[in-house]
Amino acid sequence: MTIKIDLIFFIIIILTLVITYLIGRLHSRKTSEIPQDFIDIYKQIEHLPIKILQTIQGSINPQKGRMAELLTYAELRYDYDRIIPLGWPIDFIGIKNNERIDFIEVKSGQNHILTEEEKHIKNLITAGLVNFRLIKVTEDEIQKFVSIKRRD
Repeated sequence: MTIKIDLIFFIIIILTLVITYLIGRLHSRKTSEIPQDFIDIYKQIEHLPIKILQTIQGSINPQKGRMAELLTYAELRYDYDRIIPLGWPIDFIGIKNNERIDFIEVKSGQNHILTEEEKHIKNLITAGLVNFRLIKVTEDEIQKFVSIKRRD
């Protein structure tokens, strides 16, 4: 009986503390700290140091790039029989059966500058230095590899 009373008393104390904390948090907020609309947010952003703005923009740009790749992928599905997403350094390979194979790089934003590695790949393709390579693996080699992995 005393255990039940102690437990109820303990729960009431915890609930009182939680409610007091939440009420205190609610009353401690100043309405001037909460932006009322997007214009207030824009005005606050204008006063941020340039380094902070560059950092924010740097974290947004990769997200925009991924979104551009996703939208491009959706459009490319109609131009090719098969699209193979690579991600890096080239975004996609598009295959149009009996016609062509394209290496596809998606760039978003105002600057469409290729990285050095992308330029290098583009130059190899332009120079015709692209090959088809067939690698044959025997069943014995596969079994040998699987048996080694099982021992590890």
